[in-house]
Amino acid sequence: MSEAQSPSTTHGETRVTTLELFFDLAFVFNFTQLARLLSRDMTPRGLVQVLLVFWLLWWMYGGYAWLTNHLPPHRKSHRLLLLLGMASFLVLGLATPNAFGGDGVAFGIGYLLTVGVHAALFAYGGPDAARNMLRIAPFHTLSALLIIAAGFLDGPVVYALWATAVLLEVVAPIVTGVSGFALRPGHFVERHGLLMIIALGDSFLALGIGMDGGQAGLSHVTTAVLIFVIPACLWWVYFDESEKARRAELALEKEDAHQRSRLALSAFFYAHVPMLLGLILIASAVKKTIVHPFDPLELAPSMALAGGVSLYLAGIAWFHGILKIGPQRFHLAASVIGLGAIAVGRYGSAVSEVVALGLLIVAALVSEHRWSRQIDRLAPHLRTAAETADRPHHPPAPPTRVTATPEVNRS
Repeated sequence: MSEAQSPSTTHGETRVTTLELFFDLAFVFNFTQLARLLSRDMTPRGLVQVLLVFWLLWWMYGGYAWLTNHLPPHRKSHRLLLLLGMASFLVLGLATPNAFGGDGVAFGIGYLLTVGVHAALFAYGGPDAARNMLRIAPFHTLSALLIIAAGFLDGPVVYALWATAVLLEVVAPIVTGVSGFALRPGHFVERHGLLMIIALGDSFLALGIGMDGGQAGLSHVTTAVLIFVIPACLWWVYFDESEKARRAELALEKEDAHQRSRLALSAFFYAHVPMLLGLILIASAVKKTIVHPFDPLELAPSMALAGGVSLYLAGIAWFHGILKIGPQRFHLAASVIGLGAIAVGRYGSAVSEVVALGLLIVAALVSEHRWSRQIDRLAPHLRTAAETADRPHHPPAPPTRVTATPEVNRS
């Protein structure tokens, strides 16, 4: 059993348990459903639906990540409740493709169950945790009730109710604050890292779904390998050889409890939004890309593919900037340039857009690697200069003046 899968400790902290990893697998099923929804309806309406559903799902996942960080699921009662939370996420995932149609009520009930299990688990965390949850639970409950109400209606009012539910979740941490929640940095960083690995792995599922049981000809296999380069490079961007995970831990550890919670909310919730949305966009475009790899892509999937990569890289730059664990300019530049690949796929071919995006990510990685090596070479000199500057500075003593002593005749 690996460290990531066991409750062993590293740096004195409990690590991610197998049940939490199992929970993340159930949660990422919702990402697959969102990609399917967008692939089926690549219009502004489909994109709005994906954004609204994604925000509610991601908000509740964040709540469970903070929950298990505060209260590891070691007791049987905790594990049973967490499994019930997984079942509610399964209901959400099954209802997602038609959440704005006939399955709206089912989605709302699943969300209400998810919220209820979350509150019940926090009640086990002691009086402080229960008190903090009492402040934020009304926002969650009202959001769920609004979604249930939307399931009984039709027309623009449905989107208005969904938007209000999302707005409530956005306002909740601003009104209640996050300072009352204790945070263990090692577990928190590892938990989100494992989630990103599973989300990146969802791209492999998209490749299989894209083939749809058809014959895997040489052109399809070649395209699949080239598409694989994109999630592989995106993995490298997040988990490179410079141990960014450990640097992220240190960035959280050096802060006091209040600032640590604020930093974690910014870096591991908000900055991860463009990354995860980018992966959903990429997965939704893969099916269209792999079917006719040497034909020009339609505008919508071409925008989804290039826009997904650009969003992911922008999220990485934001993440690095918040925690100050790496450069931003390379990924930001690649994010902007990546939008130009839309024209490559639209007027060239699907496979040419894939190649262009892969080369762009590799260029950003190489640039960051060279920057890191240069910083590593300069680090000893910078430390020496800093130590010299920190030494107490005493003005030099004035030179001793030697005066000749006249000899006295004592004759």
